[in-house]
Amino acid sequence: MVRIKAFENHGSNVCICLDDGRKYWLKKTDLADSCLAVNDEMDTEDFCQFVRIHQYPRALNQAVAMLARRPCSKGEITARLQRSKYTSEVVDLVIYKLEKEKLLNDREFCEQWVQYRLGRKYGPAFIHRELKTKGIPEDMIVSALEDRDETDELMNAVSLAKKAWARAKPDSDLYKSRQKVIASLVRKGYSWEMAKEACSTAETDM
Repeated sequence: MVRIKAFENHGSNVCICLDDGRKYWLKKTDLADSCLAVNDEMDTEDFCQFVRIHQYPRALNQAVAMLARRPCSKGEITARLQRSKYTSEVVDLVIYKLEKEKLLNDREFCEQWVQYRLGRKYGPAFIHRELKTKGIPEDMIVSALEDRDETDELMNAVSLAKKAWARAKPDSDLYKSRQKVIASLVRKGYSWEMAKEACSTAETDM
């Protein structure tokens, strides 16, 4: 059994505080016809079902809206729904539904993200860090990055290096200018070795 200790109002939302310390967030309209009151006791499963019935449709709509704007990873959607105060059970149900309907696929997302970022001339280390923050598993990231064309990668690095050289002041110290060009490429996710090669190639072509 669970007992309601208090209701905390937060704008259009209400937090149901239980006597065991757990808190559940719903809309005030969800409680309009429920007749729930402080000190009421309910069967635990009945209470969880009550929360689930009201949270799940909103959580699913929020996730679908995210995917309508752009592709998302499972980690991104999970994090957003958790910040929106949905229960872990509801979050899991939404993720299951999206994956079952083939609206959510981390492997496809990872491969698409790699191609998109490579096309924007980002290096593999930068892309790797981005995908880790999005909750993509390490093996998926490594697999997606293995398929990249290193010749194209070098060409992208050289293109960025040329732009960096163009920003260098004509009277600046040559060694410092080289270091700045290399550092800019490393920040973009290229290895130190490739950054040095691209810097040298771009400098020769200037």
